[in-house]
Amino acid sequence: MNDARVLWVYLAFSSLAVVFILLFMATAPSPAPSLLFLEKLGIAGLFVLCCIVGISLVFYPNWIRRYFRTFPNEEKNEYPQMKRSFQGHHPTCLPFQHHTIQWRKKTWCAGCLGLFMGLCVAIFFMIIFFLYNLQPTPMLSYLLLLVGWVVLVLVYGETLIRSRYAIVHVALNSLLPMSFFFITVAVGAITGKIIYSFFTILLCFLWLDTRIHLSKWHHRLLCTRCPEPCKMFRETG
Repeated sequence: MNDARVLWVYLAFSSLAVVFILLFMATAPSPAPSLLFLEKLGIAGLFVLCCIVGISLVFYPNWIRRYFRTFPNEEKNEYPQMKRSFQGHHPTCLPFQHHTIQWRKKTWCAGCLGLFMGLCVAIFFMIIFFLYNLQPTPMLSYLLLLVGWVVLVLVYGETLIRSRYAIVHVALNSLLPMSFFFITVAVGAITGKIIYSFFTILLCFLWLDTRIHLSKWHHRLLCTRCPEPCKMFRETG
């Protein structure tokens, strides 16, 4: 399966995830029971743990894949002719000059820097949500859910189009973890069931992985259109 088809599959499953959440809400009792304190502890704990894993991937992007890679040398031998250096997870060539940003005397991937900031903020808000035992009203819960999905669409669109300003990419990607926080809290408040909140957190991984595949597809598109011969990103399949 080539990269374009893989991307369409991810987009289809991401859309299907939204349908699942709508079904959760449609089958929830009205009014929904409030989540118990221990249930909120479980939701907050799992969410924070996932955010910590996400932060680790910002600094060490491939540490999980190393445990599941069937052929250890496959990635090294994929591009034997590569001589282009990398900075901030991107090759140092003209098409990718807007994909990195300088922060604290270090070159960062703009998307990863945004995700790092957003994950830290999402952890803070989830801890506040748990410690103060907050319970959003139904109207606020539906608003949070809508805002979360709108942010998700905006991040997907910007990843495909890519602004010429790296700071815009940082800002939008910093909102992505917050959209996960909004959606998770909203689903828990609307349905009153911890299992639905856990399932929503798993769906957040799907949405994040879809964003990553959108970025990879855009990288390959830029590389294909570039006149230079190095071709750091090639389409597979």
